[in-house]
Amino acid sequence: MVELIDRATAECAEQQRADLHGRLRQIRTRVLDPTQLVLVVGESKQGKSALVNAIVNAPVCASGDDVTTVVPTLVRHSDEPSALLIEHEPAQGPAALDRVPVPIEQVNEQLERALAHGRPVTRSEIGIPRAVLQNGLALMDTPGVGSVSSSLTSTTLSVVAEADALLMVSDATQELTTNELAFLKQATALCPNVALVLPKIDRTPHWRKVLEVNRKHLDNAGIAAKIFPVSANIRMRAMQAKNTNLNAESGFPPLLEFLKEMAGKHENLTRRLVAHNVTEALTQINDALRTELAAQNPRTAAETLVELENAQRRAEDLRRVSSRWQKALNDGISELFTDIEFDFRERSWAVLHQVNEAFETADPIEVWDEFLDWLSARLTDAIVETFEWMELRQAKLAEHVADEMLAEHGGAIPELVRLTRPDPLDEVPEPKLPPGSEYKRFDQFLTGLRGSYGGVLMFGMFTTAVFGLGLINVVSISAGVLLGLKSLGEDKDTRLRRRQVEAKSVVQRYVEQVVFHVNKEAKDAIRGVHRGLHTHYTGITEDAQMEISRAIQKIKRSAERSAVDRDQRARDIRQKLEEIAVLQRRATMLTQNRITAA
Repeated sequence: MVELIDRATAECAEQQRADLHGRLRQIRTRVLDPTQLVLVVGESKQGKSALVNAIVNAPVCASGDDVTTVVPTLVRHSDEPSALLIEHEPAQGPAALDRVPVPIEQVNEQLERALAHGRPVTRSEIGIPRAVLQNGLALMDTPGVGSVSSSLTSTTLSVVAEADALLMVSDATQELTTNELAFLKQATALCPNVALVLPKIDRTPHWRKVLEVNRKHLDNAGIAAKIFPVSANIRMRAMQAKNTNLNAESGFPPLLEFLKEMAGKHENLTRRLVAHNVTEALTQINDALRTELAAQNPRTAAETLVELENAQRRAEDLRRVSSRWQKALNDGISELFTDIEFDFRERSWAVLHQVNEAFETADPIEVWDEFLDWLSARLTDAIVETFEWMELRQAKLAEHVADEMLAEHGGAIPELVRLTRPDPLDEVPEPKLPPGSEYKRFDQFLTGLRGSYGGVLMFGMFTTAVFGLGLINVVSISAGVLLGLKSLGEDKDTRLRRRQVEAKSVVQRYVEQVVFHVNKEAKDAIRGVHRGLHTHYTGITEDAQMEISRAIQKIKRSAERSAVDRDQRARDIRQKLEEIAVLQRRATMLTQNRITAA
């Protein structure tokens, strides 16, 4: 078996398949190790650690609702209880292992402390004197797989190739999940000897129904595996009470008998493991060589010319597509510049129209503070609405440009950067009423005095001439008061109109400044959209151009290669296929206990 693995490993190395080479090296290590390694695998919180503890009747693995296995734990036979932490320094090579002894009762605490300090602990090993382990059986508790953690799943899969068999643990409270079945298929490709264990049958009365459903799942997936329903809690109570009937009720005797039989079939299981992995590796190498052999067939000049014309036609199509999307992008950006500027200016005009209507009747002095809050809110709403509309427009523009790209050149829409709404109101000084807008009481008094003076003088002279009264009399004083009040009212109206006109002018200048700043921010944002879309589709175009260029160069090199070289390579591949076929037959005969010489 070792010689067969070495031959297959050499073929993998020759074909530069480092993944297959590494897997076969692991299998070789297992063949030379007399230990019967059984991995206990499954998703987190399924009862893997409790299962191992129940098999060996000792609390060697930490278990519980708040405990998660993070590194594999190997449990093997030892005359005296012992524990080791295995540390690996990758920088010092694959053989750089440091085996650190720890007290067995403190192994879990020491492991947590080592991981907390960043030490590279890859696994722990525990040795205990147990009859079930005497014949070379070793159990390995592994980290959870499936939906728990991709890193822990990779940790478990890295040791699957070393195992002689797997115990897949899935508790009896529910049927096998899609993740568990997917992992089983992945694991059986590395280790074909699998059994399914259903723990926690004491927690659900419906475990028999779950067992039947799981059996159907395994049959449909093409996975041959025995199923063992068990209860670790009942097993531990039976061991403490030394109760045979309770132990039988736990379901562990058939599982222990299965492990015992498997330990007695170590050589057969090892042969099956080697045959499975060697055959799979050689099949992949064989398929790759046959694909290359098919490509070695000499092509006629007409075939080469057709391929070259097709590649050149693709290059012409790409140039036309590139012109279309660039024109669509440039036209769309120009329209976006114009539309956004017009949109915000139209919204600002609507605000100014409301301002003019308001100041037709309102006195700016009385409502100015309240008016400023209203103006700020309306302009802010206008800015938000403009930039939201611009986001919709940029998304439509991206879709339009993507439509201009051919599907084979990747017309995917790039992820657009969300636009940041500007806040120009903090940059533009707040509008203020012109000085002198306030009508002081002294000024009002002087205006009324001027109006009353003319009335007193005019009516005083009239009553003196007609009625012989004095210049200042009741009639002249009354007329002066009336004319003074009229002059005061007219002056107030005039000043109000002037304040309203000045307020409109101030607000208009303020809004124009805001429009200027918003348009500047909008243009900067549109330029960013332009750069992003142009960079995205330019990258797609360049990648397509490089792909076409490589295809043209490949066609030319293939045409230049001589028929003699192709024939020689084809002969070498056929010879290699014959050698691989011999190795495949030897691998197949391993399970029949008949290995013939090559």
